[in-house]
Amino acid sequence: MIATPNELKRKPDETIKAYKLRLGNTKHLYPINWNQIADLINKETGENFSESKYRKWFFPYMEGYNDALSAGVNNVEQLKEIESQRRELEKEKIRLQDQRREYKNLLRYDARSEHLRDEINKAAKEVSLRKPLNWTSPLPYLTQPKEAVLLISDWHYGIISDNYWNKFNPDIFYDRINTLVSKTIEYGKQQGIKTLHVMNLGDMVSGLIHVSVRVQSSEDVISQTKLVAETISEMLVKLSSEFEKVNFYSVRGNHDRVIPQKNDQISKESFSDIIPWYVQARTTHIGNLEIMENTYDDEMIVANVCNNHVLGSHGHKDKLNEVAHTLPVMLKIIPATIVMGHYHHNFEKEFNGIDVVVNSTLSGVDEHARDIRRTSKPAQKMLVYDQTGQICTYKILL
Repeated sequence: MIATPNELKRKPDETIKAYKLRLGNTKHLYPINWNQIADLINKETGENFSESKYRKWFFPYMEGYNDALSAGVNNVEQLKEIESQRRELEKEKIRLQDQRREYKNLLRYDARSEHLRDEINKAAKEVSLRKPLNWTSPLPYLTQPKEAVLLISDWHYGIISDNYWNKFNPDIFYDRINTLVSKTIEYGKQQGIKTLHVMNLGDMVSGLIHVSVRVQSSEDVISQTKLVAETISEMLVKLSSEFEKVNFYSVRGNHDRVIPQKNDQISKESFSDIIPWYVQARTTHIGNLEIMENTYDDEMIVANVCNNHVLGSHGHKDKLNEVAHTLPVMLKIIPATIVMGHYHHNFEKEFNGIDVVVNSTLSGVDEHARDIRRTSKPAQKMLVYDQTGQICTYKILL
């Protein structure tokens, strides 16, 4: 390319420094050398420097410029790394905040639980003063010892039903409880039962989970829970007067959860926890009654019945055809029997030597059961064991 005078001239808005840099950087495009560049610059500045002056200024300047440009690229990478680290720190900060919040929630839950236990103990003592539970120690059996498991579940106290298949209200509830207690004692005496294991498998109150259930409920869930807890206490005292040893177990159901929406529910938030707390406080004077703790999980019972393992859960998290596999694997225990409620109908089946037993519902057919076409007879069950395992089932129709 042949240079023209205009291409070599300084531009109107161009600084001397920019002009020198342009000439030095583009000299290879024009047929000029450093002597000619010096003449052009001197003409613009009025100086009289040799080409050496401008050449020695240009090359160190460009070297520094390129170094700075390279450093700038590195700085961009460093800035990206710093920004990435900043984001990670921000994430960690949020995680710590979440952990603190969860910790505070746990502390708040523990505080509420302790306060609730204190209030329950106080209420139980007040009821004991007005309505003492009378107990007499039973005579020991001289026959070969047997043990029984009384399944109580799905009482759904508080619900009102009046349909072709079933009538249920608070009066009928008490009639069925009286029948259950008297039949348990009758069959227990016939079998020579020494130890009775009473397993509360949940859903003892109608609760909040279905709109139809809430409409049918005669009392709020707190009142339902208090009355059921008192009823179980009275029931256990009667049974403790007839059998040498009574053990009481309890797990949560799904109707007794605090929040109606299943997805919003936390497992610990259940009205069913009130029941064993109240029973414990109400029956402290009963020498042969023990309130059993769930050592593995609050929703799983593990009991030793005549040297046979019996596992219990409500059943809303278990499938009938899979529970004989899932629970033993989870607990690393091979049981003789797995007992559940929840399904509201009579069911017993053996799976690879493990009996799965489903308790019936005490409340019978309600509107929800009718609407989903699941009718059943109101009943509860008593299972009898000796050293060989479960030897019979009493289906106590109510």
